Amino acid sequence: MSKTLGIARSSLTKYCITLENKGYKFIRGSNNSKAFTSKDILLLQRMKDLVQDKSMTMETAGNVVLTMFPDNERTGPILDENKVRTNDVILQEEDENSAVLGLTDNLKYIEDIFNKLGSMEKELKDLKIQNELLQNQNIQLKQTMDESLNGRDEKFLSLIHEVQETKKMIASSQEKKWWEFWK
Repeated sequence: MSKTLGIARSSLTKYCITLENKGYKFIRGSNNSKAFTSKDILLLQRMKDLVQDKSMTMETAGNVVLTMFPDNERTGPILDENKVRTNDVILQEEDENSAVLGLTDNLKYIEDIFNKLGSMEKELKDLKIQNELLQNQNIQLKQTMDESLNGRDEKFLSLIHEVQETKKMIASSQEKKWWEFWK
């Protein structure tokens, strides 16, 4: 039970003693052990919250918690003055406790999934930003390459044109005139 509430066993014992001193009665088994109902768990959880979060003393928290319940609901059922309870009651309470534990485990599992989902969303956002940066760099690189290729092509064509002009000039200078054909 102390694990369910997230407190030490000694703290649970102190909370129970404080509530019993104020008139609250817990269901007890044959060996005088306490059996907690869902109402008891709610009461102890609220008391824990007041003591830990609101910094109240146990006495004050016990008074506050007990005022939340009407007088007819304050005292838990007592079976034959703390004698043996029937198996049906014990099984029902165990089922209630199991259900509470199951719900607590499910809540922790859901919180874990929620936290993982949040971190995955952050990673996805970071990846989208990186993707956009890479796309922009890719576009700039393509533009730079296109400009470089165009400049190279223009220079190459210019060089070819100059070579052709030079060849024409050389050919025309070596060409014999028609009147010098017999020489």
